[in-house]
This record gives sequence, structure tokens and C-alpha cells, in this order.
Amino acid sequence: MNNVNQIIKNSKESVLKTMSKMDFFTENDLNSLDLVKIGLLRKNSVYRHGVTRFLPKNKWSSKVPDPSCVKVVDIHPLLLNYEWETYREIIIFHEFIHCLGYLGHNKQFYKLESLWPTINQKDTLGRKFMEVLKLKNSTWKWICPKCNLKVLRQRKSSGKYICKKCNCKLIDEAI
Repeated sequence: MNNVNQIIKNSKESVLKTMSKMDFFTENDLNSLDLVKIGLLRKNSVYRHGVTRFLPKNKWSSKVPDPSCVKVVDIHPLLLNYEWETYREIIIFHEFIHCLGYLGHNKQFYKLESLWPTINQKDTLGRKFMEVLKLKNSTWKWICPKCNLKVLRQRKSSGKYICKKCNCKLIDEAI
């Protein structure tokens, strides 16, 4: 088994083990989630850190999806790095909640998500991860000559965009 598959397997087992200690999830839930395949997003994905991909609705046996309706849970490949282990497990847990039929990000969903032991780190780690992805995938920096605002982007602005603070045209700088 290669290293990527081993990391994914270990994280999945860790998440399921942690979930088994929570009063909310049943043994049936955990057994169903154990069958869910975990894959990888494209490496240039910036705004998506994980996603649950369901089978087409005509293949569902019920109105509410469950783990048997899940095609795959994809996570960002950069999450496989050791430094992102905590965030990786938060993302897998988040997606597993979706797998159990909690599709919307509503009060009930966030109440379930709050059961995760390191959930208080999610926002901080998420912002750091997003910055790493933006820097990694950007080839241009748009700079405001007036207020020095810097925006990382994948393409040139070519003078088409203005600063949101001072309405000045943004200048392109290659990274």
C-alpha cells in the first residue's frame, strides 16, 4: 500500500474511532461510513478543502441520502502533509456528517460538528490552509498603488479591477 493510501486509511480510522466515542453516532452509522471511499481533489483547488460527492439521485433508495448514496469523499491532496493532520481529520469528520444525510450547513449540522474534540481549531487552521493554497496557486499579485492592498490571483488584472478600499486601479506584479 502506498503512502497516500496509508495516510488516508489511518485518518479515516482515527476519525471513526473518535466518532465511536461520541454518544450521537450509532454502530450502523460507523459501519456505513467505513465503506465510504476517500479520494483527492485537484491540487489547484483553493476554496474547497473537502467535498462529499453523491451518486445520482435516481440511484438513491430513499429521499434522504445516507452513506450508501455516497460516491466518494474528496479531500485536498495538500491535507496529506503531516502538518495538516488535525485539519485533515476535521475535514473528514465534516464530510462524514454530510454522508449521514445532514446536507445543509445549518444549526443542527454545526451542533453535530461541534462534537469534534479539536473543532475550536477549525477556523484558524482553515484560514492558514487557505493562505497556503492561495500562495501556492497564484502567479500574480494585484497591488493598489495608493493603499498598498495586495491580492493574490492566478491571472493578470490588466487594469480591469479597482481597489475595494480606495477605488484605485490595481497594478499587476508577477510572483
